Amino acid sequence: MNPRQRRGLMLIMLAGVGALTVFFSVLTFVAEVNAKVGNYQTVVALTKQVDAYQEVTTDMVELREIPKKWLPDQAITDARDVVGLVPTNPLPAGTYAQRGMFVDRPGIARGNREVAILVDAETGVAGKIAPGDRVDILVTRNAGSQRTYQAAEVWVANALIIEVGLPEEVTRNSSNDNGFGSTSGKAVPVTFALPVQEALKLAYAESFAVKVRLALRGGGDTTPVPDGSRVFMTNPNGTAVGTRTGAGS
Repeated sequence: MNPRQRRGLMLIMLAGVGALTVFFSVLTFVAEVNAKVGNYQTVVALTKQVDAYQEVTTDMVELREIPKKWLPDQAITDARDVVGLVPTNPLPAGTYAQRGMFVDRPGIARGNREVAILVDAETGVAGKIAPGDRVDILVTRNAGSQRTYQAAEVWVANALIIEVGLPEEVTRNSSNDNGFGSTSGKAVPVTFALPVQEALKLAYAESFAVKVRLALRGGGDTTPVPDGSRVFMTNPNGTAVGTRTGAGS
């Protein structure tokens, strides 16, 4: 074997030793990472943003593998435990689903009903309402035994909004000095989740009240409206005659 062949053989041997060194280094690194990270666990993650009270569908979730040691205590690992529910707050894409984030859709909860009404675009809090908001529904109407008084009333308090549609042109029947007529304008369909009795009251108000308005509550405000503050009335001369309690005076 000449000197050139010996050098070539030595280079081949050195390359083999280097390859073995790299191989064992990689094995050692992987072993160390596994020791630090531990086993992997499946978790449900959102693939797109989900708005408050928007129903989660199958195309909104996927299963991901993350290290078990980094798995949140309340993490949901089965997509069936999420699909069909709604989040109480907006959730961005990539959020790991956790227990407490989702609830049953309010409109189908036992004892509740979904009821939608058209709200005048100008009196519906000017586009500020969104699913998950709570509002007091106010009506103005004629009151008293002879319907000679004018009243503004908190008709339904602390109503939960679950859907807000887009403004649309509508024509409504209305009364005037010459009898009945019609008015045109923009209205927004708003869907509420309400107990049956409240849903009936709201349907009545939309049909017979002079005007229906929404009074937006601050976030987290569920304070009851005191009975003495629910109705404001004036006599035929326009003089205030104070307040009344309850609806339907």
